[in-house]
Amino acid sequence: MARLRSFRTPEEIKKMPISNVRDEYNKLAYDYERITENKILLCPCCNTWQAAEESFYMDRRYATNRYPICKRCLLKRVEQRQKDTDEPNETKESVQHVLQMMDKIYDDDFYNDCVKGALDGVNEKQRHSPFATYIVGIQSLPQWKGKTWKDSNFGDAAMSIDEEETRIIQKTVKAGRKRFGSGYTDDEYMLLENEYQDWITRYECNTKAQEEIFENLSILKLLKKKALVKGDSTRDLDKQQQDWLDAGKLKPKQNSTDALSDAQTMGTLLQKYEETRPLPEIDPELEDVDKIGLYIDAFFRGHTLKMLGLKNMFSNIYEKVMRKYTVTRPEYSEEEDSEAIFEKVFGAVDD
Repeated sequence: MARLRSFRTPEEIKKMPISNVRDEYNKLAYDYERITENKILLCPCCNTWQAAEESFYMDRRYATNRYPICKRCLLKRVEQRQKDTDEPNETKESVQHVLQMMDKIYDDDFYNDCVKGALDGVNEKQRHSPFATYIVGIQSLPQWKGKTWKDSNFGDAAMSIDEEETRIIQKTVKAGRKRFGSGYTDDEYMLLENEYQDWITRYECNTKAQEEIFENLSILKLLKKKALVKGDSTRDLDKQQQDWLDAGKLKPKQNSTDALSDAQTMGTLLQKYEETRPLPEIDPELEDVDKIGLYIDAFFRGHTLKMLGLKNMFSNIYEKVMRKYTVTRPEYSEEEDSEAIFEKVFGAVDD
C-alpha cells in the first residue's frame, strides 16, 4: 500500500535547516508527481492511497484506466463483511451485485469452475476467493474481451466456451501456488507462473538447480515490478538478477559463437565457415556427377553470351551442347536423282 507523507506545520518548517526543507519539498514533489501520473490512487471506500497497478482492477472507461474502488474493498463487498474480522460469506448474489456495479460480465458456468478451483488445496490460513480468480479470468482470456453486464449468462443458457479455455486461469494460479508457495495474490501467481514457463520454453531446464534459477528469476521480476510501482530503488534486485543470470549462464556474453549464429547475416556465416571450416577437396570421380556445372556453363553463361553475340569458351560449350538438340534441313543439288530424294523423304515404295 502506498503511503503519502504528512505535511509539516509552519512551526516545524521554521525549526528545520534549509537543506532539510529542500529534501522535504523534493519528497512532496515526488508524491505529487505519482498522483498526477495516476501511479497511486485514492480509494473512496477505505480512504487510503494505494498503488494503482497493484491494488485496482483495469477499467478503460476511466481516465486513470482503473476501477475507482480498490480490490480489497470490492472483495469485502463480495464477501459481505462489515469488518475485517467478520467471516466471509461470498454468494452468487453478492458477486453479481459487484459485477453489475463494475459493468462486468457474469457467466454462471465460469464462476462455478472458479468456485471448484478455489476449494482445491486451500488450507485454513490461506483463504481463497473465487471472485478474485473470476476477475482475473475475464480480464485475461480473449473470449471475454469487450463483454459487459448485458452479456451475462445466469445459467439458463450456457455460453459456447471451450471448457479447456475456461480453466486456464485457475490452472495457472493453482500451478503457481504449488510452485511458489503461499503469500501471493492471484495476479501475482499468474505473473510468476507465466514468467517461469517463458523461461523454461526458451532455455534448457533438466535439473532441479535450473528450476531453482528460473523460479528465483521469476520472483525477482515480480519484486522489481512492485518496487517500481512504489517508487523504490531496484539496485539490489538488479544485482541479484545478474547474479542468478550468471549462475545459470544466461547472459548474452556467455553464449557460444554458434548460439549467436542466428543473428548473423548469410555472408558473415559463409565467411566464417570458409575460414574456420573449409570444405575438403572433392575426389575427381565425384566432381559434378550430375553435370550441374555443365548445365550452368551451357544454358546460363553460354546462352547469355550467345544472345549478346560474344565469343569465348562458354559460348563454344553452348554451341557444342546445342548440336545434340539441333535438327538441320537436308539439302540436295538439282543434279541429284529425284527418285532418290523421294525415297529419302517418303521411304522406298515396295513393288
